[in-house]
Amino acid sequence: MLKLVTPPAAPVVSLAEAKTHLRVLHDDEDDYIEALVDTAVGMIDGADGWLGRAIAPQTWQLSLDRFPCSDDNGRSGRLHLPLAPLLAVDTVEFIGSDGIDGEISDYRVFGVGSTQPGYIKPARSSSWPSTDCEPEVIRITFTAGYDDVPKGIKHAILLMIGHWFENREEVGDGKLVEMPMASKALLMPHRNWRGA
Repeated sequence: MLKLVTPPAAPVVSLAEAKTHLRVLHDDEDDYIEALVDTAVGMIDGADGWLGRAIAPQTWQLSLDRFPCSDDNGRSGRLHLPLAPLLAVDTVEFIGSDGIDGEISDYRVFGVGSTQPGYIKPARSSSWPSTDCEPEVIRITFTAGYDDVPKGIKHAILLMIGHWFENREEVGDGKLVEMPMASKALLMPHRNWRGA
C-alpha cells in the first residue's frame, strides 16, 4: 500500500501564476481558480495521477508484506519504489520474525534523481532480514518529486486550468470535456509508463 505522508510544501502553480495565465485581475474568483489548480495537479500528480510520478517534493510511505526474494546467485532482490523522481529514502522499517520492530540503515539506493522510479537493495554482502508473517510489516518512507518542476508540466497545468476556466460545463456541444490535447502532449514525455 502506498500513502501520502507529507504533501508538497508549496503549490506547483501559484494562484498568481494561474491568474496571470487566465488574465484575471480581480479577486472574485480566487477560490475557484485555486480549486482548478488543485484539480489539475491532483489529476496528474502522485501514485494515482495520470503521470504516475510525484511532481513536487513530497513524502510517501510504501507498506509491503515481505522483502523481495534473492536471485539465483543469492543476491537480495531489488525493492522498487513506485514514484519518480526519487529524492531520498528516509527510513526502512520492519517487524522482524521475532515480532520486534526494527530499522535498516545499511542499504543502497539506486535511481536518485532519475526519471524512472528508484529502488533499494541491502548493503553488499548482506540480505534483507526475516520478517513477521503479517500484512504490511515493511514500511519504507521516501521523498519523491522534482526540486524544479519541468516547464512542460507547469504549462500543461496552466492549459488545463485555462480550458476548464473557459469551459465550465462537463459536456459542451455534445462532446465530453477532458484533458486538453496540448496538455497531454506536454505531459507525455514525463509519464511513467511502468505499471501504466
